[in-house]
Amino acid sequence: MSKATDPDRILLVEDDERIRLEVLDALQAGGFVVSVAATLKEATDLVQNGFDLVLLDLGLPDGDGLDLCRSLRASGDDMPIILLTARDAPEQRVRGLDVGADDYVVKPFHMPELVARIRGLLRRSGSKTATGLLRADTLWLDPQARTVGRDDQRLDLKPREFDLLQFMMTNPGRAWTRDQLIERVWGKSFDGDARTVDLHIARLRSKIETDPSDPRYVETVWGVGYRFQDES
Repeated sequence: MSKATDPDRILLVEDDERIRLEVLDALQAGGFVVSVAATLKEATDLVQNGFDLVLLDLGLPDGDGLDLCRSLRASGDDMPIILLTARDAPEQRVRGLDVGADDYVVKPFHMPELVARIRGLLRRSGSKTATGLLRADTLWLDPQARTVGRDDQRLDLKPREFDLLQFMMTNPGRAWTRDQLIERVWGKSFDGDARTVDLHIARLRSKIETDPSDPRYVETVWGVGYRFQDES
């Protein structure tokens, strides 16, 4: 991330000139420094300069934007990536998340929402911590003491429930597939199936939610998986 006093640098990859100019104007008005690319090759060359976030169109004239996303993640680059896509089918969204995207925005989109998502993702990616107290409204989690509570009431979580909640609270706002949660919380060697995630989510909700049937914190993202909602 850039220093707090520096504007965030964004790489905008979009081949549609009208959309590219509209997004560019909105981002510059929001105080961001923006570089633009209209092809996969241009984006691949530019991304080497280092950015705080990439806005990535999928349908590029010389390739699929997912290839750039996959390449960045394979190289160990954890820079936030938001997909700009007209592909609204659930399986397409899951595919984007599976290769490492942090979020996606479906065209046509509302410009203020896009800017808000960018700010939220930049804020979260710059404030992740493995040791600090995590909070969401009245819910809190202490990673060092491995304790969870709501206000002054301690909650009794099983070890895996705690790990799942800690992971989701550390990465709020992003939708995670069941396979991604298994890989990151249970580990790649886990030989169970996706129903394990559903079971733990149900148990977690029964303990942290005021009304598990209408969850405030752990939301279901239909066709994708689950997301931790950090808005008060």
